[in-house]
Amino acid sequence: MVEAGVMEEDENVELIEGELVLMASKKNDHEIAKSALIEWLVKGMAKDQRLGVETTLYLAEMLFVEPDLMLYPKAFKPQDLSGGDLTLLIEVSDDTLSRDLGLKARIYADYGVRDYWVVDVEKRRVIVHRDPSDERFRSVQTYAADAEIALLLAPDLRMRLADLLD
Repeated sequence: MVEAGVMEEDENVELIEGELVLMASKKNDHEIAKSALIEWLVKGMAKDQRLGVETTLYLAEMLFVEPDLMLYPKAFKPQDLSGGDLTLLIEVSDDTLSRDLGLKARIYADYGVRDYWVVDVEKRRVIVHRDPSDERFRSVQTYAADAEIALLLAPDLRMRLADLLD
């Protein structure tokens, strides 16, 4: 597609249900929040875990996404991961909030992601999705910036969004 002039070589896209979806350019608040989350995860994650930053997650032949952050066991190569293998998946959201809470949440639930967080940088909150079942999460909780949140699969790893963004 690059050779045909349809898209630039460095354009960020996701393939969702057979359609190319251009990823929005990131704003300063998005990048600040993502950097703070990276620092927190790197400092607290277990030695047998790996942190993927905008790493392509291949969920099906015609479905690959690039979540902002994903924590997963080192035993897996990124191309071999399934949703259920992930320890945590995070989307940092500003302009993409409706897609992250809608389409992406349905996809991640359908592919068995057990702990999906949407960090809403504009409202300074975290929407935590757990217990996936057929294109939806049975548990969706919203946490204010000052609330402490623990990972489902690594409960010793906790954070308060306010601590990261202040």
